[in-house]
Amino acid sequence: MGNRRCLAFAALAAGTLLGMSPLLGASSALAAACATASVSVYEAAGFSCNVGPVTFSDVSVGSTTSGSGVVALGDFSPFTAVVDGVTEFGLHLSFASDTGTTPSSLADVALTFNVSGTPSLTDAFAVFAGTTTGTGTDDLSEVLSNGVSLTLDAPGSTSAMFNAIQSLSVVKDQSDFAGSAGSADSSILGNAFSVTAVPEASTWAMMLLGFAGLGYAGYRRRQKLASPANV
Repeated sequence: MGNRRCLAFAALAAGTLLGMSPLLGASSALAAACATASVSVYEAAGFSCNVGPVTFSDVSVGSTTSGSGVVALGDFSPFTAVVDGVTEFGLHLSFASDTGTTPSSLADVALTFNVSGTPSLTDAFAVFAGTTTGTGTDDLSEVLSNGVSLTLDAPGSTSAMFNAIQSLSVVKDQSDFAGSAGSADSSILGNAFSVTAVPEASTWAMMLLGFAGLGYAGYRRRQKLASPANV
């Protein structure tokens, strides 16, 4: 009877892992898949969405301008990218910012959000597109709540690895500055994250059944050694 209970428990645990384990994405499944939508949709109270195993929530976007600078916000769209062999899951923010040519003009976009990964986040990837003329500059700064920061002094991309963590808060700032005799503009801002690998559901199930089988074999061996015929 004890052996049957052991095997039944293993089968139940395997079924749970196959269908409901949070390590396999049940928790992130509570949010809908991210889709291309306006900034206002993403900023709505309580809104969250998934890009693969990564969940974005509490999104807020702001802009600051001075001089002849202008910023027009567009929408968010999900994307995935393979960077150095690692799959990144993220969101692009499309917008149009331009300093114009008035000296010292500024066009700045700020973005904050929370992000979580299943099972854990291990890497952040940041990218933005833009152009400059003369003394104009484009730059990007990003600070994560675990103390990691990413910076770019020109349009392009960068990434940073860190110890596995399930969730983070992110503060991001992208700035265009005209300088004394130039201009700068930008049009897209992206952020993505990679996660630790998770065994397939079938792998978890086979591992559990394997452990159950080993336990049963050990039990049978002890029973034989304790049998009167072996005394």
